[in-house]
Amino acid sequence: MTDPIAAALSLAKPKPHVGPIMSDVGGRTDQHAMDVPAESFVIPADVVSSLGQGNTANGMAVLNRMFPQSGGGKGVPIMAAGGEFVIGPDAIARVGGGDLKKGHQALRDFVTHARAEHIKTLKHLPGPHR
Repeated sequence: MTDPIAAALSLAKPKPHVGPIMSDVGGRTDQHAMDVPAESFVIPADVVSSLGQGNTANGMAVLNRMFPQSGGGKGVPIMAAGGEFVIGPDAIARVGGGDLKKGHQALRDFVTHARAEHIKTLKHLPGPHR
């Protein structure tokens, strides 16, 4: 027999988080405790902002189009920062052609490449107008 209180509490528990982590707390602060699906990947806040040409909301929109999200699965606890973006395992597997391990590696490479491109862009911007 199922305990009705335990069943009600399990229904009330929010699904693991995927997608944008919206917050007015700065990136790299890791002040938000949350559950994400096991095997998720978190895009760092600096990369999210750089994808939006310095606009975090635009970067979130870009990532939402790139990685359609589906939640579910068992949640694991993490500490996250505002401005980060959680990619769930279904989207990661799609990136890896069905292989979660390859998807994770591709996303690590993506973060490294995005940071390098952002640095290159910043180096070529004109200075402030005099």
